Amino acid sequence: MDMLCMNMKIAGNHIITKILNIVLPLIGIALMLAYEYCDTSCLYLKGTFMRIDLKWVGIVYMIILFASTFSVRGSFVQMAAHFRTILISAATGVEFFLIGWQIANNTYCPFCLAFSACVFIVFGINVTSMNKKLMIVSILAAFLGFTLFFEGQVGPRYDLS
Repeated sequence: MDMLCMNMKIAGNHIITKILNIVLPLIGIALMLAYEYCDTSCLYLKGTFMRIDLKWVGIVYMIILFASTFSVRGSFVQMAAHFRTILISAATGVEFFLIGWQIANNTYCPFCLAFSACVFIVFGINVTSMNKKLMIVSILAAFLGFTLFFEGQVGPRYDLS
């Protein structure tokens, strides 16, 4: 077990980056859990991706991002770095889309915007260590994917069946 811990590496080149790479996904999870129980400003704001509630997509994403912060040194380092680039960049593309959607609908969710801030900060502190081509492709692919598979509503929906 001690050998495994000695071989663990936390993503980031600076202690502040390492701390933020650990803390921000945890804040993102907390924000989505709080949003799940919000009954005020965001009550009617709903969104899904491929029919999965975005709150749960966000929670699962942040769990995976948190786990990807810790990597084992060895032969999979480059593959792990590419995976992390895809995770962070795709989320950035998604957040651009979702903020645009909120602007277009003139409806703003403080939990969603705070979650976006977490994603943008993670992107900003890691951008110099990312593969630039993979980063751009991931941002564009995620933006396009959300354009095709996102469903959102800003008002109450009544089930009349």
